[in-house]
Formats: sequence, C-alpha cells, structure tokens
Amino acid sequence: MTPNCNVLLAGIIFVGSSPSAGAFLAPSHHSASRPTTKVYSIIDDLKLIFSEEGRANREAYVQREREEMEAAQREIMERRRNPEIMEKYEEDVAKRRNDLQKEKDVWSFQQKTDGTDALDDWNRLREEGKIKVGSDLERDASSSRLGSEGLVDVRVDELLPYIDQGYVDEDADVMGRMFGGLFGGNKNKE
Repeated sequence: MTPNCNVLLAGIIFVGSSPSAGAFLAPSHHSASRPTTKVYSIIDDLKLIFSEEGRANREAYVQREREEMEAAQREIMERRRNPEIMEKYEEDVAKRRNDLQKEKDVWSFQQKTDGTDALDDWNRLREEGKIKVGSDLERDASSSRLGSEGLVDVRVDELLPYIDQGYVDEDADVMGRMFGGLFGGNKNKE
C-alpha cells in the first residue's frame, strides 16, 4: 500500500469508530414523539441547594423538626405531671415489651441442644402461622427494581432453623492456614 492509501484507510477507521459515525453511515429513524429525559448534574443540585428555594426548603424542614420535638417534649412533661397518664403510658410500654418477648420466645427452638431437629419445630410453627419467613414477609414496594420483589426490614437469615447451631470444620479455614503462622495462629493445640 502507498502512504496515501494508509492515511485514507486510517481516516475511514477513525471516522467509522467515532460515536457520531452513525450520522454518516445509516439514516436516522427516530420518532419525534419520543419522550426526552432531563439529566441533572451535580451543579444543578448545588444550585438548588444554595438557591432561595433550597434555603426556604431547609428552613421549613428545620421548623417541622423543631415543632415535632417540641410536641414530643410537651407530651413527656404532661406525662410527668399527670400520674394517670404516666400509669397508662407505663402499661402500654409493659404490654409492648411483653408482646416482643412472646414473639422472641417463639424462636427459642433455634437454641435447642437436646438433639431434636429444629427444622421440625420450624415447619410446625410456620404451618401454624406463628412465624413468617421469606416470601411470607411484607416487602417494601418502593425498593422493587429489575424483577426484585423488594426488600424486607428484617434479617432473613435469623429466621432460619439452624442459625444458632452448626458445625465448623477448623481445617476448612484456608486463609487461616495460609496466614495463621504469621501471627502465631499455627501453634499446636495441646
């Protein structure tokens, strides 16, 4: 090839690989009714934050927070002044604590060490409707994306039957075997 052909070939490859090459190579078939999306940058966000509108929004937020805290403080002071209201409040707290303890006691089968299978109790309690796990739990619809059903607000692994039981193979610790000698972890057990 001659030098002029190489330059021409390089130019064609460069133009063909550029992002705007589509305008030269193929006709555009875009619809005029296609919706457009406005993209905001960090500069737009900063402008909003430090504008008069942003300042007014921050002041309104601070005012709402202050009013909520003052209302909560007034409620506390009223409870302290009125023994009847305080007694009702303490009864409500005791009832909530009792309900939470009953709910926690349902899961006591996870700590069994008498040799029975925790899965049997787990299945029985699930059939009775006393425990909810996995797909039984209510999910947050606002967190559902790309086929996900959404998030739950509890740790699902804590709701499984063998969470507090299990076998740990000490020889399976590959990283411990590799680096354990550095810090004195490979000493013989006596």
